[in-house]
Amino acid sequence: MRKCWVLIAMLNFLIAACFGVLLRAAFVWEIAWMDYRNVLHGHSHVALLGWLYLGFFLLIHATLLPKKKAGKSLYTWIFWLTQVSVTGMMLAFPMQGYAGFSIFFTTLHLLVSYLMVFSVWRDHDRTDIRVSLLLKTALLFLVFSTLGVWLLAVLMATGGKSGILYQVAIQFYLHFQFNGWLLFILLALVAKRLPIEVFANYFPPVFLILVFSQFLTFGLVIFWAYGSYLGYLGHALGAAMQLLAGALIVYRSLRARTPVSLHHPSSAFAKVALLVALIRVLFEVLLVVPSLAEMAVLVRPLIIGFIHLNMLGLFSAYLLFAMHPGEKAEKTGPWLYVSLLFFCLGFLGSEAYLFLQGLYYWMEWGRLTWFYESLLVNAFFLSLGIVTYLVDLFSKFYFHTRIRYIYLSKKDIHTRKSEN
Repeated sequence: MRKCWVLIAMLNFLIAACFGVLLRAAFVWEIAWMDYRNVLHGHSHVALLGWLYLGFFLLIHATLLPKKKAGKSLYTWIFWLTQVSVTGMMLAFPMQGYAGFSIFFTTLHLLVSYLMVFSVWRDHDRTDIRVSLLLKTALLFLVFSTLGVWLLAVLMATGGKSGILYQVAIQFYLHFQFNGWLLFILLALVAKRLPIEVFANYFPPVFLILVFSQFLTFGLVIFWAYGSYLGYLGHALGAAMQLLAGALIVYRSLRARTPVSLHHPSSAFAKVALLVALIRVLFEVLLVVPSLAEMAVLVRPLIIGFIHLNMLGLFSAYLLFAMHPGEKAEKTGPWLYVSLLFFCLGFLGSEAYLFLQGLYYWMEWGRLTWFYESLLVNAFFLSLGIVTYLVDLFSKFYFHTRIRYIYLSKKDIHTRKSEN
């Protein structure tokens, strides 16, 4: 991966986290100059499009494209146009919310993402049929999810912003982002690391189960919006299918004893992502219970907690694992350990408070003591985790690589040249 691109994506993540700290602080102190909803839009767009989307684009570019095709100038243009659109949203949303400039930059990002889909579909490495199929499925889900964005534009133009269909369109986009595009590109990247024989004949049924279950689990949104028990039954079937697919993946992985190294400290992020993936499947199964399904779609802390569970615990944790130089680095300094500590404190602390507060609201027990203050502290910890990770990356990229040669004598240089 290009070092500059990685650092820019990480800076986007840090800015999104700083927006999050500001949003948490607004519940502790009065911040008169801030429009909460506008900053919330900036936070969500930068986190989803400037960090997760751009981060996975970097991994696609680095690992799923042949080196010669990845060197095309087109991909440089795609990266910088994407970053321009993210920077525009970063500035426009906090100042004006959904208005001229923010809509322009959002549309620019959307159009550039279509160009990315077309280019990657044409150029990607087809050596491993599993990886190719998962990648193409992720790209199709990315395009499919944007139907929700276009529906939002129509509803805003026709005055339908206050209707239930507007909320369904938002949930459509988010569902097929998290459960389609991001999930399947993560699976493609994981499959790239695993030997072909891991799944063997199990891959086709697991793949089909996973694809169809994503459509069925959207039934939970239909159940929430229209009270349709047909949607609830569809979600229940989809959850059962995901449990079956998850069990098959775990079984085959354990049987194959895959030689994936998880000894470097950065692999702790991968372990967090794996744990969250299992929790995610468990949550889907628990939502088969009608009372729990109703609670999950009505109580705001639970909704926010589940979104952050996906964005931070699964996708961000995997990106932090995959972006780190890992075992290629000469040595591991203290910054990575500090980053792991603060990231886990911030993530686990905020999730615990959000889910516990959701339970308190549902049971009508009131609000937790120091609830907003605790969320602010955890958001600050998370930001510190990102800062220290950036420091570690910067030192690996620009310090250790130079210091390796700084003390070489002329004799050493001649010796190395003769060896080569």
